[in-house]
Amino acid sequence: MGLLEKAGKMQNDEVAKPAKKSKPKTVVVSKPAKKAKPRRATKKSSDDLDNIEVTPKVAKTLPDEYVISKRPARFARSLVDFIVTFGWAVPVVGLLGFGGSNSDPTFFIFGGAFLSIFNLVAMPFMTNRTVGNYASLTQYVTYKGKPPVFIHQTLKAMTMLYIALGLFLVLSAGLGTSSGANTTNLGIGLAILAIPLSDWIIAKVRHETKQGLWDSIFFAYMVSHTRPDDAETTGFFGKLESSGDWLKDKGWLGDEKSED
Repeated sequence: MGLLEKAGKMQNDEVAKPAKKSKPKTVVVSKPAKKAKPRRATKKSSDDLDNIEVTPKVAKTLPDEYVISKRPARFARSLVDFIVTFGWAVPVVGLLGFGGSNSDPTFFIFGGAFLSIFNLVAMPFMTNRTVGNYASLTQYVTYKGKPPVFIHQTLKAMTMLYIALGLFLVLSAGLGTSSGANTTNLGIGLAILAIPLSDWIIAKVRHETKQGLWDSIFFAYMVSHTRPDDAETTGFFGKLESSGDWLKDKGWLGDEKSED
């Protein structure tokens, strides 16, 4: 019985032993796949470039259907515009200088101011021409064959005003006086005088197209104006056109066949 008891005890000890823990299996985590980089846009082939429409640049030159006005016609325009715009200043200066204290130039001043505004602003705005343009049979056009904005005529016709105002400010600066010169008047006067000086220099440089400062800024050309045969000869503007025909018949606007 002793052997049997021993054997039973050994069997009970084996049952009482805890079961061996199984080692946890290592899980291999796969690395995330790298994102594919977007392909760079391939250069366009020469065939694709040929299909692209390129808008050609418009040459800012005078259209072929127009002819630059001749020197006599340009002089006639300047003279007529000067008389209409600033001619009223002559009686005003005469009254102030020789009329004495009883003279009143108010009427001439208001009447002259009306003429100046009419010729420099109203007529260019309504007809794109001044009285001088009508009398000389000339007009202004741009490289597009259309009249420039009306302010071009206004600025161009004020050359004499720039000269008069600039000289007045320079002379009033008191150069050479003991009290010293007024640098403000001197600087403003010289700046104003630089406008007609620049106009003259640019006109000399661009003598082929006869464009000055304002013509170059607005891309404008003074060209000969051909009056239609069926144009009206009545009314104010009709009379102005007729005056141009009269000057042309007298030969004061130059010969159309001459080069200048």
